Amino acid sequence: MIQKIDAAKTPEYTSPNPLTLVCTRTSDGRMNLAPVCFFSHLSFEPPMVGFAMGKNSFTGETVKDTGKAVIAIPGTSLIPDIIRCGTSTGRDTDKADGMELIGLPDTDIMIPRDVRLAMCVSLDKVVEVGDHYLYACRVDSAYGDDSVTSLVAWDGFAKLAPARPE
Repeated sequence: MIQKIDAAKTPEYTSPNPLTLVCTRTSDGRMNLAPVCFFSHLSFEPPMVGFAMGKNSFTGETVKDTGKAVIAIPGTSLIPDIIRCGTSTGRDTDKADGMELIGLPDTDIMIPRDVRLAMCVSLDKVVEVGDHYLYACRVDSAYGDDSVTSLVAWDGFAKLAPARPE
């Protein structure tokens, strides 16, 4: 039987949720990676994606300042790194320290090696949505590796695991 729930519990009912890493280059040249589950494709023509981050997000500030990011869909080997990245801020921490990063031809933003999809994006607009900002971005280029098993967030972001068994 359907019953009323707290609106904050709705992500538990939509699991699994897409898990992305918003990768940016900080003003001092460090790579910053922020796990984000509030992500969606927005348009095919032009190709656009969007993600939402809390208003005080350092990564969000970096995207606003530079107008650039790489949205990466991480593979299973990155679970420990994603947990670490999600429990600290790039304002105070070098989140990429110790991670194997690779470059892409279209950007100076480095990304983790084990990703299924990487989209180089340019910020189109920022919209205030409650306690978050929605970043609507044009997809400038995309790179994929279908041999990588992507991660999703389960149980309202409580668990990271593949969407389908490996």
